[in-house]
Amino acid sequence: MKTEELKSKGLSQEQIDFVMAENGKDLKALQEENKTLTEDRDGWQKKAETAEGSLETVKGQLKDAKETLKGFDGVDVEGFRKKISELEERADKAEKDAAEKIRQRDQRDYLNAEFEKLGISSDRTRKSLMADIMGDDGLKWKDGAFMGLSDYLAKENEKDHFYQTEDEKKAVADKAAEEEAKQKAAGSAPKFTDKSEPKQAPAKDTSPIPVIF
Repeated sequence: MKTEELKSKGLSQEQIDFVMAENGKDLKALQEENKTLTEDRDGWQKKAETAEGSLETVKGQLKDAKETLKGFDGVDVEGFRKKISELEERADKAEKDAAEKIRQRDQRDYLNAEFEKLGISSDRTRKSLMADIMGDDGLKWKDGAFMGLSDYLAKENEKDHFYQTEDEKKAVADKAAEEEAKQKAAGSAPKFTDKSEPKQAPAKDTSPIPVIF
């Protein structure tokens, strides 16, 4: 719509400006609507393309699944599942066994270090102690150490002194020798006895008492 066309219709300039303004508003609204419709169209186009891509992906997965299932024709599915379950159990057991072996190794290393500090050199003594300490009813292993180990070893040592140090053994031996020497000295000491005749008590006077009249 042009201004000359409106003038030829006999419209004044004021009327022409009004018509042109209103027409501009309508045109702008149509442009905005067209833009929105174009964006919606493009959005739906993308969704359609995405859906087509997803559909192709699903078709491909379905085809692969069918091919995979063909490979299981004649296979004992239940037996296969059982085998998988057995393998999982074996793997779990192997993992636990490995963890237990590592734990026992750490415990043995810890105890051997403690035995070294105490001067316990006998392999038989060490094995016996380890069996008692690490057994089902033994001391509790916590934070890389045995709880109450010092008290346990002290009580065991009181029984037969199996892990005394050389100085401790010497002190005990010296004390025992000293006690034995004292006992011998006490046993061999001469005993003095009084062999003289026992003193006799004076005889009682049995003569009659005179009577005075």
